[in-house]
Amino acid sequence: MPILDVHNLSKIYEGKVSTQALNHIRFSVEKGEFVGIMGPSGSGKTTLLNTIATIDQPTSGQILINGRDPNLLSRKEKALFRRHELGFVFQHFNLLDTLSVEENIVLPLTLAGVRVTEMESRLQEVASMLDIEHLLQKRTYEISGGQMQRTAIARAMIHRPALILADEPTGNLDSKASGEVMNMLTEVNQEEGATVLMVTHDAVAASFCNRVIFIKDGRFYSEMYRGSSRGAFFQSIIDMLSLLGGTSHDLSAIRL
Repeated sequence: MPILDVHNLSKIYEGKVSTQALNHIRFSVEKGEFVGIMGPSGSGKTTLLNTIATIDQPTSGQILINGRDPNLLSRKEKALFRRHELGFVFQHFNLLDTLSVEENIVLPLTLAGVRVTEMESRLQEVASMLDIEHLLQKRTYEISGGQMQRTAIARAMIHRPALILADEPTGNLDSKASGEVMNMLTEVNQEEGATVLMVTHDAVAASFCNRVIFIKDGRFYSEMYRGSSRGAFFQSIIDMLSLLGGTSHDLSAIRL
């Protein structure tokens, strides 16, 4: 059974003019996959991620996460479902600057009422894996953007969610920090077996994935699997993006 099954998903925003953001999208993600979602600006990438994250309600179709449809749950049950099953990594880090790095990371466990001893052992585990033990007592404004994103990844994975959702995780980082963060996400995926779904417009970031799904005008357009060469995969992604008609902002001119 796939971890994520998106079935005929549509999303229409009503207004003076109704907008179809998603149009009968179908795909699934198996346990342990690292999947990228790409497409031109306005293609529906963020709407898709928000709908999977249960932030947005689909107009029609179904999303199953670990075999359950979170949209059939009550508000309270949905909040608990999100807290247990999903981990989030955002472009703007979304860390709380009133808390230390350590307090930010253990927040999901604090909310879940996990025992302190369990919390401490899991904290040490993720902090050593992401190489941020030396930062735990610092405040978020005392660390770099790349370190903030590592902290956010640690927070996203500490409660061992079924699925980590990443929204433009390298969007606010320079190329060196971006590379480090993508290496971290790859490590989390390969060594911890975490399943990651990442929305990005950055072909370099996407080249770290095992598979990239391209969407256009809210529809599934095509998908591509990475072979043994990341450089060749990167080039194929660039070619597909230019075929999709992305603007120059959507295309990365970097060669690996």
